[in-house]
Parts: sequence; C-alpha cells; structure tokens
Amino acid sequence: MFLFFLSGLNTSVWAQDDENEQDGKKKRASILDDTTKQIYGPKSTRYYTERTIFLNRFESSTIDTVIRNFHQFTFINRLNHEYQDLGNIGTAMSPIYYQLPQTIGVSSGFNAYNVYWDLDTMRYFDTHSPYSNMQVILGGKGRSITRVVYTRNIKPNWNFGFNYVTLNIDKQIQRQGKGDRNVRSTYYDLFMTYHTKDSAYWIFANARRMRHTVLENGGVQVDDTFTFSDFFSQFAQPELTTAETRDIRIATHIYQQYRIWKTWQVYHQFDKQRQYNAFLESNPTNSYYDPRIKNGTTAGDRNWFRTTRNELGLKGNIGQVLLNGYWATRRYEMDYEHIAEGRLPVKTKGTEYYTGGTLAYQYKKGFTFLAEAQALLRSNYKIGVGLETPWLEGSLVRAQYKPTFVQQAYIGEFDGWLNSFRDIEVNQLKGFAKLPLKGLKASAGVTLTTLNNYVFFNLNEEATKQKVLPQQSNGNQIMQSPEFRLQWQFIRKKFTLDARALYTSVLENSNNAIQVPEWLLHGQLAYQNIFFDGNFDIQLGVEARWQSAYFGNGYDVPTQQFYTQQQFRNNDYLLLDTFFNWKMKRGRIFVRYHNILQALQGTGYFSTPFYPAQSNVLDFGFDWSFYD
Repeated sequence: MFLFFLSGLNTSVWAQDDENEQDGKKKRASILDDTTKQIYGPKSTRYYTERTIFLNRFESSTIDTVIRNFHQFTFINRLNHEYQDLGNIGTAMSPIYYQLPQTIGVSSGFNAYNVYWDLDTMRYFDTHSPYSNMQVILGGKGRSITRVVYTRNIKPNWNFGFNYVTLNIDKQIQRQGKGDRNVRSTYYDLFMTYHTKDSAYWIFANARRMRHTVLENGGVQVDDTFTFSDFFSQFAQPELTTAETRDIRIATHIYQQYRIWKTWQVYHQFDKQRQYNAFLESNPTNSYYDPRIKNGTTAGDRNWFRTTRNELGLKGNIGQVLLNGYWATRRYEMDYEHIAEGRLPVKTKGTEYYTGGTLAYQYKKGFTFLAEAQALLRSNYKIGVGLETPWLEGSLVRAQYKPTFVQQAYIGEFDGWLNSFRDIEVNQLKGFAKLPLKGLKASAGVTLTTLNNYVFFNLNEEATKQKVLPQQSNGNQIMQSPEFRLQWQFIRKKFTLDARALYTSVLENSNNAIQVPEWLLHGQLAYQNIFFDGNFDIQLGVEARWQSAYFGNGYDVPTQQFYTQQQFRNNDYLLLDTFFNWKMKRGRIFVRYHNILQALQGTGYFSTPFYPAQSNVLDFGFDWSFYD
C-alpha cells in the first residue's frame, strides 16, 4: 500500500493539466485565457470527506476563501470558547462542558493534547491543477503557527497530498526573549484517494504523525501575601521551570469500498494508532509536587498505548435510505513504565469485538435523519438518532462506556492508584428550533444530560500525600443547558450581528463532579463590504465574550489530568477584541488586538486556576492559495 502511496509522490505525470496547442507548443496549465482571467482557482479545486462517500452522497465543497472570522485562529476561538487551556496556545486543553465519548471501549485517558491531533477533519481533493495553501500566524509575544497544504491529481481519479502544521509558542510567564519556547509541536500527514472510472471501487489512505512538546510552568507561584493583581504582574514567577511533557502520536488509516450490486457496496476499514506519553522533570524535589513514590535524581513517567482496528461491513441504498451493518475487531495494549501490567485488576492487553450499523435518510438538502448504533460484545453500547431540517434540529444519544486506563491504574513518580471502576452511563438529548429568514437566522433550544457512575479527578486539599486522585461518583449528575443563537444582517447586509447565550444549570451533582460556568455569552458586531469589482473584501468589527465566575477545573502536570476543585474561583471577565480582515485576489490577511480591557485596567482573567489567560496582544496572520 505504501509503495502505491509513494508512487503518487514521485510521479512525473501531469495528467491533470489541460493541454492547449498553439503554434505547436504546449501551454502551461496556469496560462491565461482570452479574457485574461486565470483558468484555475477556488472553483476548480474541490474537496470531500470519507464520510460523504461512505453515506453514498458523493458531495464535494469548494475551497474556503471567505474572510469572515478569519481572525479566529486560536484553538479556543475555533472551539467556541467551550474549552479551557493553560493560558497559551498549544498547552493542555479540556472541554469545560461534558462531551460524549468517542469510543465505548478502552482508551488511554491521556487526552490533554487531543485537540491538536484530531480537531480538523481529513479532507481529500479533486483538483484540475496543483493546489497549495500556506497560512502563517505571527501572533504577538512569540506565538507563531504555520499551516501548509499541497495536493494535486495524478489522474482525474487519483489524488495525493499532504498537510504540515507547526506550533512555535513562546512562554507568556517570564519569557527571557524571542525563542524562549513554551510549546513546540510538529504535525504532518500524507493522504491519497483513488477510484475507478466507474466509481465501483474507492480507496482512501492517510498516514499521520504528531510530536507535541510542552515546557510546563505549573501556573503562577503564590504565597500568603499574594493578591489578584500579582497574577498579572511582569514579576510573576512560574511554579515549574524544568518540567516537560511529550505526546507523540502515529496513525495509519485505510478505507476501501467495492460495489457488488447497483447501490450496494462491501467495505473494509483499517486503523492503527500509537500514542507515547511522557512526563519528565530534572528537579523532582520541587514543593509543587506530592511526596515522591519513586527514588532518583530525576523523574520520568512514560506510557504507551496501541490499537489496531479492522472493520468489515456492507452498505447500500434502498431508495433514499442508506443501510449499513458491520463487524469489527480492535486489539489494544497499554504499557506503563512503572507497572507490571499482569498484576493489575484491569486487563491491559486484549481484543474487543464490535458490531453496529447506520440508517441514514436524506429527503432533500437540509432534510436528514441519521440513526447509528454500536455494541461492544458482552459489554458497552452507544445508540444515537439525529434529525435536521431547516426549522428543527435534534439528537438523542444513550451510551455505556469504559473508564480510561489512567483512571483505572497508574503509578508514576508522585502518584499511584489501582481501581476497579464500573462502566459509565450517559443520556443526552438536544433540541433546537430554528427560524431561517432572509437576513436573519435565529435558533433556541436546550441540551439535557444525565450521568451515572461518572469518573473524574478530584482535588483533596487535606490529603498529606496524593492530593489529586480519580474518583467514581456514587450518585447522578443532571445538567440542562438552554441556548440561544442569532445571526442578523442589516443595512444592506453590510453589517452583521452574531450572538450566542448559553446558560447551564446543574440540577443534580453528586460529589460535585461537574463544575461549569452558569453563563457563557458571546457576541460580534462587524461591517463587511466588497470593493474594486470583487477584488478587495474587508471585514472589521469588535468581538466580546463574557463568562460567569466559577470553580474551574485545575490541572495536574505529572498525570496531565484536569481535576475538580473548590479553592480557586475563575473570575468573571469581559474579553474584548477588535479585528480587521481583508482579502486581495487569492490572499487573506488579518490584524487583531486581543484583550483590550487588560491593556486598560492591568488585570485579566483565568482559563484554568493559577494560569492567567492570554494578556493583551496584537496578532497578525495571512494565507495565500496557489492553483498552479
């Protein structure tokens, strides 16, 4: 397979270029036509996802070239402020609100860097000319991000390409100068898709790798005389200066389907993943840590998690209804550096067997119904249904899933535990009514979530040894989250008002296992226009976010786990940004001033206890697309 893949990288075939003969000479694909307009551009390059092909919809999309919200480049921005980090790009992240599990079987539990690995859906392309895009973010105070994508068709039915992403993020607490890094991260992937001319056979393949390194600071160092404003002083000192965490991931994915009769196909999906996670500390006697369990002049905790999954299934259409059924095996292995796995109460190596299926119905574009079910034999399950129309959107999910390995068993330099937690149960209902009018879109709805046997990490300040430990709730958690969304275009559609209000009430909260803000408000007022016959687009405006005060989850550096606590309350704060986005031809540029209020009053806010969030800073970025 990889020889086949690499042949696409080294081929010199230029079958996708249009050949125009003039005076016996071949013109290049990027040549101008008689109207002096370029032949190739955003409309000649399209992409699709594996999911659309799986659902037999064969839909593709054009490249995104709009400037609306181009300035929202941080991961917190892209996730609608529903996550917390450690005050800097690339640091550990965790959802503020409960999220449904991605897998009902075993998992490592080292999820602090999941966002940097799987936030973006893999795109596959169909190009009429080589396509490449480079995005460069030059964030203030040494925060830079680079993204590169390149793809081209070898033949009309055969495409390959790659993505490359780097994060080079300087420290925001006691930065010694340019290049004094807090985060270094490199991600890249290779992807390929091929289908026969009659589309009877399809194959999607990709190989991915990420190396993510964070020099941990442990938050701001405090003492008995510390005040709120001291957190934001230029003299604030970090708790840690020699701690480092690493997360290395490698994955291979191959999906194939073959049409056996009319609209029916048999398919096979192969996934192999490896995760290496490490915590390293050259000064293990720092008072930040719990008393040591292991001895030595340095500290190091390393863990490995591997899975190999094979899925074989049948799918096809009966009219407009897609039906699917499958059988899958998933081999797993968890290796701890400091544990003899054979002595644990949980099985760290074995094979899981799954069965499941999908029912999808699409009446018209905008009218879809989806039902999915999967079961881990003799154990867990996940069942969900979803409906989407122009006026109504809703879903219902019920699941039972396993606690993570790190929740069940762990022994490191400073922490250790062995548990036999029960499987976790969740029910979640979402419903939204939508009002789609000309120039106005509004929706209102609610999310209801119930949990049983929920497992979480909790801080016990009175403990003399280990203060942060996993715990299984002995009761239930019930949450309701009404939400309102608005998008309004007015004054000849030159002005746009976006607003969102999310209120969360925890009706039942055994063991205080859930800690969320009561209110999350977000709004944006922007002016946008197009000048010079569509060659100069602009958007400028102001953006605000307000979150009510609450006991945010803390972060434990050695175990890389977020935990509940009742000692440090994140302050309520109005985060105010102003931005200017513009586009000229095939390039987009933005300038953003972030956190205006901190520039005026000298103090800011917290995303995670003891970790000040990003201070006031000027950010700049651009991207440019090439179609030849």
